[in-house]
Amino acid sequence: MPLTHLNSLGFEPKTKREKRKTVATLLLVITLLALGGCGPGPPGFIIVFCSPDSPRMRLALEGFRSHLKGDPLEVVCFPQFGPEGKESLRRVRGRRPRLLVALGTPALMLAAPVEKRTPVVFALVANPYFTGAAYDPAHPEVHQENVTGLVTPPPVAAALKQGAGLLGARTWGLLYDPDDGVAAEIARTFPEEARRNGLQALIETSTSADTDEAALSRLRARGARILYLPPAASAARYASRVLDLGRRLQVMVVSSLPEEEQNGAILRVFLDYRRLGEEAAALAHRVLRGEAPKKIPLAESQPLKVAVDESLLRRWSGYPGKN
Repeated sequence: MPLTHLNSLGFEPKTKREKRKTVATLLLVITLLALGGCGPGPPGFIIVFCSPDSPRMRLALEGFRSHLKGDPLEVVCFPQFGPEGKESLRRVRGRRPRLLVALGTPALMLAAPVEKRTPVVFALVANPYFTGAAYDPAHPEVHQENVTGLVTPPPVAAALKQGAGLLGARTWGLLYDPDDGVAAEIARTFPEEARRNGLQALIETSTSADTDEAALSRLRARGARILYLPPAASAARYASRVLDLGRRLQVMVVSSLPEEEQNGAILRVFLDYRRLGEEAAALAHRVLRGEAPKKIPLAESQPLKVAVDESLLRRWSGYPGKN
């Protein structure tokens, strides 16, 4: 900065040494002000990095906030697909939070490979072992040193078990989109879990709304008496059609989607996402209190809600030919 500018601000150095000291002091003040504008947040500062935005994510965030006990919090939610996630993470890391909470598999997939210092707590992740955050399901105590979290498998086994007990040994049908990673993983385990419960499983695939109707018709033509709505994003695409079949007693519907309005599902077995948010907040507090993530083994959590539509169940009991 020219000395004439310093003079105009009221500085009148008289010696070369004073000139140098004045310039150095002013530069130090400017530097400190700049750092203060982009530095870390207050003690306990938390950023929740999440994806995708959905009813289940909002429920989890409600639960997380309810257990924060006043800790400062920012929420950064980004689309599951596209370049926005990487840019959002760059900005988040620039804020230098004391704790980063990754909610959802897309968030953990981005954060784990690049964030190696800031403590990270994750939740709403069915399988962290391909994200780089953890390495071997047989050893949940071994994971990335700055990361710990809650592993939450989808409630497929619970839905099949509850359904077998309530509805008997009928044939179940699953429609899934192979481009949806969660749906594909569910489809991989679905036949085995069905066999464990004495059930037969039929599977069809569809990659767009244009082919959903035909795939559902094939399942019914092959003998599916129960259609299962898996907790995958792509299932929302055809859920209304399946629920309509359930309301019209064309097929029984068992759903693991978390949305409240599901008239047509005779049985719902789904995750309690608010409870998952509360559990993630409890784990976050452990880390904020000083526990090292590397010393906290990954924990599996699958809090469930179960609901039966009694009126629909009674209607089906009056139609033995449809059973």
